[in-house]
Amino acid sequence: MNSALKNTLKQRLKKLLWAAYLVMQPWLRIAMLTVATIWRRLMFRTTFIVVTGSVGKTTAKEAIATVLSAHFPTHKSRGSQNHYDGLLKTILRVRPWHRYVVIEIGVERPGQMKWLAWAARPDIAVWINVAGTHTLSFKTLQDTAKEKSQLIHALHTGALAVLNADNPYIAAFIPPIGIRTIHYGEKQEFDWCVSQPTSAWPERLSFHVQSNEEAATIHTQLVGKHWVPSLLPALIIAREAGLSLAQSAVALASLPPFEQRLSPATCPQGATFLRDEWNGSLATVDAAFEVMREAKVNRRIVVFSGVYDSTTDHRRRYRRFGLQIARVADAAVFIGDNNAHSVKAAIESGMLANQVYGFYNLQDAARHLRTELRQGDLVLLRGLHIEHFSRLYLALFREVSCWLERCPKKTFCDDCSQLSGASLASPSLTQISNQPL
Repeated sequence: MNSALKNTLKQRLKKLLWAAYLVMQPWLRIAMLTVATIWRRLMFRTTFIVVTGSVGKTTAKEAIATVLSAHFPTHKSRGSQNHYDGLLKTILRVRPWHRYVVIEIGVERPGQMKWLAWAARPDIAVWINVAGTHTLSFKTLQDTAKEKSQLIHALHTGALAVLNADNPYIAAFIPPIGIRTIHYGEKQEFDWCVSQPTSAWPERLSFHVQSNEEAATIHTQLVGKHWVPSLLPALIIAREAGLSLAQSAVALASLPPFEQRLSPATCPQGATFLRDEWNGSLATVDAAFEVMREAKVNRRIVVFSGVYDSTTDHRRRYRRFGLQIARVADAAVFIGDNNAHSVKAAIESGMLANQVYGFYNLQDAARHLRTELRQGDLVLLRGLHIEHFSRLYLALFREVSCWLERCPKKTFCDDCSQLSGASLASPSLTQISNQPL
């Protein structure tokens, strides 16, 4: 048998196996869901805390786990694994000695939350927000709110719901009878009230919080005031666990920004990057721009490609971003096939031609950044994870040989063996999220 025939047969076999997997996948998920559900019921001494929301779930999960793990044996979801596989693996890793487990749940289409919540059977449910994500599946915010609310409906009698009442869709939600609820937000009448949030770079986020029993000023390592709704549940749940607000504040101060969610990192040129290249949702872009607007630095640079979940046509969409970025930055780099619309809008809004650059690919943009950046710059790196925008930052440290326009991998480029190239600088490759307060 010649090599060409072998390769043909091998390719056909791969296609057959993939087709068989696709056919069997629903049944495999049902089987795994059943196993995880049984295991969850056996872990009756462990308190299951489940977090949902359109954005900010991972940071909320990390904050809760950080505070609880400082005092109790605690298990949590890994990274941003929040769908079927991530949920089931997290449940099956729980052991009887874990006092708490913190899980985040995300959904992609209607009907999924009911089954995922049924498997997790939360003792405490946290609902952070409702925003416009997965817009192909959820046509309206009401549709999104209805799906997310299934987590609260899955609570058993006497369980606790922690709700961000600043969000109008959550505020309008009526929990089932028999469920304890704690509302938090900016209004004084809420059970937990937050006020005076500040986060003007290089300062990190701090805010004042008050409950019926205690009050304190919380200092964090996070960047941006928009993280407050993700952090309050950690303080609330810690209080339910018997910890004081002072104890929670100490633990929360140790929480670093999650990777590539506005996580600060330095580069050899002396510039500081706010790496925000993982979650490209439209629902998070305004918060990133607000951070840049408030920053107290000599020069603010936005490196931008696009967003998910936008329903407007591409010309209007990219013109809007050009106008927005012109108001919050001193220089801009737009990347992608539609960069010309953003460049034109930014110039029309008042930016000079030598302050705005457009590139069709990442490699050309990386060359520009290598010569353009200087000491004291603050750079917002904002792209889509399928574009693996991280290579723009990593190319400042080493020669990058992989410049694929689209990559199916769902891992960080920082850890990818195919990135290749020898180091160009002595600092560690990523330097992610570890700048001191």
